[in-house]
Amino acid sequence: MRHIRPLLIAATLTSGLLATATASAQTTLRYAVGFPTGAAPEAARIYAEAVKKHTNNSDSLGEYDLSMMNLAEMSSGLKQGLADIGYVLTPYSPAEFPHVNMASELSMLLALQNDPSGKAGMAFGGAMAEFVFNHCPECNVDYGKQNQVFTGTGASSPYMLLCTKPMRTLDDLKGARLRAGGAAWARWARQVGATPVSMPGNEIFEAMKQKVVECSIQSAPELSGLNLKEVTSDITPELPGGVFNGATTNINRDVWRKLTEEQRRGMLRAGTVMGAQTTYRYFTYAKRDMEQAVAKGAKVHQASPEFLKTSRGAIEADLPNVGALYSKQHGVKRADELIAAMRPLITKWTKLVEPVNSAEALADLYWNEVYSKVDVKVHGMSQ
Repeated sequence: MRHIRPLLIAATLTSGLLATATASAQTTLRYAVGFPTGAAPEAARIYAEAVKKHTNNSDSLGEYDLSMMNLAEMSSGLKQGLADIGYVLTPYSPAEFPHVNMASELSMLLALQNDPSGKAGMAFGGAMAEFVFNHCPECNVDYGKQNQVFTGTGASSPYMLLCTKPMRTLDDLKGARLRAGGAAWARWARQVGATPVSMPGNEIFEAMKQKVVECSIQSAPELSGLNLKEVTSDITPELPGGVFNGATTNINRDVWRKLTEEQRRGMLRAGTVMGAQTTYRYFTYAKRDMEQAVAKGAKVHQASPEFLKTSRGAIEADLPNVGALYSKQHGVKRADELIAAMRPLITKWTKLVEPVNSAEALADLYWNEVYSKVDVKVHGMSQ
């Protein structure tokens, strides 16, 4: 799943020595984030401050700029206790986190909300948290098997068509080669008559420059993160939609169980800060990078009504494929039921984030609506 963040690629580490957690003694936790630059490490620094604040100075994170674990190693390293807290990208481990990954693919449903605000990532971050905490015990069992406890998540800005030619109609897209970094976007490409192409993020620039692909399905911040603004001449922001939501802030389960209830509650509050800060940064970066691309001469196109209708029909038609795929390949038993639980959450959260105008307001919304209601006596203690 290499679409997972060209903005964020190798390693930042917050480290220290784990001490036994008590109300009176400070616990210094090792926190690994596998990215050198971008939204996640910037948010991680604020997260470190939030951990200290919301645990009444009983927990702290020391911060370093390089990590001993890369993104692919993060989950297994956290499981083994090489870090106490990790920024885990679940798509890197499809067999270990099937229920969360299945729900993440449902982000394409955001395209059915008719919401031009650009806040789809904020909505999906809240919907996913509510889903994991309240509707998907299997998700927490998956985390538990990896010796991890889920404490927060966020999402990218919407995915769109960044192209070397106009893509306004189905005829424009027919036969076009689209770099698609995830299964949901690849299926969408086929359903609308295009050809999906898989390649690492660091190869997209040259592929677009050499016309190996006509478009890349990306979120707008990749215009700067991968320097795609230098090769993007045309943008269709309405299509295909969806966001990336495979990043979760997890705590090693052995560590979590040593924390007091007050500390666990504080870690969940800090988790809202990490998710909100990352997500809101993507929102602001998307606006910034779209403006910069237009200033360099890129043209923004509106998709034709027929194109939009076909795209949305393809998303609806793909839902049974998502459930069937995860049932067959990963043994997900309640696929249809879980998908049905997720759909109203997306609609609910699209409305809830409408008034949000800051990362702090988003963190408060996540806390008040979901995280504050989690029973820390139970969460992460029995899975």
